[in-house]
Amino acid sequence: MHTLILTLALMVVGVVSIPAAGAGAASSSVPGYGVAATDAHVLEAQRLPDVNIEVHTADGGSSRWYENPVWVAIGVLGLLLAVVLIVMASRGGGTTILKT
Repeated sequence: MHTLILTLALMVVGVVSIPAAGAGAASSSVPGYGVAATDAHVLEAQRLPDVNIEVHTADGGSSRWYENPVWVAIGVLGLLLAVVLIVMASRGGGTTILKT
């Protein structure tokens, strides 16, 4: 029961601590941060030139298998498996002797 009350209390505190959507309008009455400052930023943003970004992904080149990280990971795992098999084979296959 205490956990439920604590959870509800934390939820209420969290909801109350979220600023209201209209909080920005209240700060416009503060000198220096009024509507004129906001309009200046909007006008400055409108004066900036448009930026044209072109991305070409099809360069026509062939992709090599060793440049692909998936194939590199498969190769590393295969090499690791080969090393483990060699180490296990070199340890010998002696028999276990049980004395009764």
